[in-house]
Amino acid sequence: MSIAQQIATPTPARRTRRPSAPLTPAPIPRPGYTLVRLAGLVTLTALGTALIAGAVAITLLMLASNLGA
Repeated sequence: MSIAQQIATPTPARRTRRPSAPLTPAPIPRPGYTLVRLAGLVTLTALGTALIAGAVAITLLMLASNLGA
């Protein structure tokens, strides 16, 4: 077997559970928790955008004030 064949051959995935092991139940869906996390993400994104816009505005005002003198 050549090196290229060895590289191209995928390694078999390990089994995540034994066939004799009992099935585990799926996690309980928590829509409230998901909504809180989404709201937090939107809040952080809005805050970051506002901070960046403010920094750009201050930079432009400082640049304009120095050019006008």
